[in-house]
Amino acid sequence: MPRFSVLSPLDQPLGNRRLLEDLKRCLKDEDLNEFGFSVAFAKVGPLYRLQELIEAWRSAGKSATAIFGIDHNGTSLQALQFALVHLDTVFYAQYRGHSFHPKIYWFKGNSKAVAFVGSNNMTVGGMELNFEAAIELEFKLPEEQADFDQVHQMFSSLLPGTCAATRELTAEALAQLEANGLLLDETKKSSGTGWAKRKVAHPPNEGFKLPVKPASSLPSHVVFGKVPKKKELEKKAEALKAQADAVDVTKPLVPVSGFAIQIKPHHNGEIFLSKTAAQQNPAYFGMPFTGQTSPKKGENEGYPQRTPDPVCNIVVFGTDNTVLYSTTKYALNTVFYTTKSEIRVTASPLVAHVPEYSVLIMTPSDDTEVDYEMQIFTPDSPDYAKWVEICDQKMPGGGKVPRKFGWF
Repeated sequence: MPRFSVLSPLDQPLGNRRLLEDLKRCLKDEDLNEFGFSVAFAKVGPLYRLQELIEAWRSAGKSATAIFGIDHNGTSLQALQFALVHLDTVFYAQYRGHSFHPKIYWFKGNSKAVAFVGSNNMTVGGMELNFEAAIELEFKLPEEQADFDQVHQMFSSLLPGTCAATRELTAEALAQLEANGLLLDETKKSSGTGWAKRKVAHPPNEGFKLPVKPASSLPSHVVFGKVPKKKELEKKAEALKAQADAVDVTKPLVPVSGFAIQIKPHHNGEIFLSKTAAQQNPAYFGMPFTGQTSPKKGENEGYPQRTPDPVCNIVVFGTDNTVLYSTTKYALNTVFYTTKSEIRVTASPLVAHVPEYSVLIMTPSDDTEVDYEMQIFTPDSPDYAKWVEICDQKMPGGGKVPRKFGWF
């Protein structure tokens, strides 16, 4: 018979036991290798607290799957963004007229399995502070496989194959959920549901005050990163000033579908992008750049560099749109050359495949691990002419026939 223990309603507020710590314990357990959960609501706070353990879990080849309810704006954009990056498979659930409300957490290995079933959502309140009730069940495998299967079936029955409420979450689906106003944005000030604005039957501390333990501290290195040293700050300040002399780096992103430009790859793989395009929409290229190149011999200082390198999928099309070259997740070295006030990118593999005046199309990628989709149409491509038409602005200089660029 499975062993069980109880997380009682007073345990979390008093700090006696918290589900967050139980999940951490299981993520550290070498005998467990599958993890899944279903929740009604989620915010990014507890996920930040679990991030390093989840990263180590997946680095060890272990799997992580989640189903998030999105009713009542209870799940945040930031929680789902985190899930797309840090979990293997992510789903969201909503069905009109029926709240999606199950809270199930389970772990499975070869010799044992663990499950938590109760009221806890993936929020700081649900994981650490709220009055919650849950039961932990531990199973010996394979002896108690049938018992575990009954618990696991509560989760698996919610997957798209058997539950009409559930859909796979993709970057495109996430963007649509955000556009439709179905997600909470944790970066925006709440309209106010705290004690100051919520109507209550009695003040929360009337009579006597519970000796409540606060939530665990956020892992600062995960959430905020390392505080840069003075020399690093000075380098960044220099890089920002160098860019600000030629480009308004405070200009907000102008939303566009993409950027098209005729290019001339140099023998070293460098491609010069338009100075004017950088001035028109600097944020599209990730400006201001905060890194700096290492100075070459004879040079006093480096140039501002985008760090980390933007990641790109690249495809080159030739005659009949035959693919001449393609690569995925290419780290595109991107530098702002202050002497010319222009952005240069380096992609050495393109030199052998891309003739001058080919048209490069840059669009933001829907893949959360990729920054840009880059399609290059050579003059032999049947689609070349229509993309040249998009390039409606001339670039100064650039040879006998000036190159062109445009936005779409």
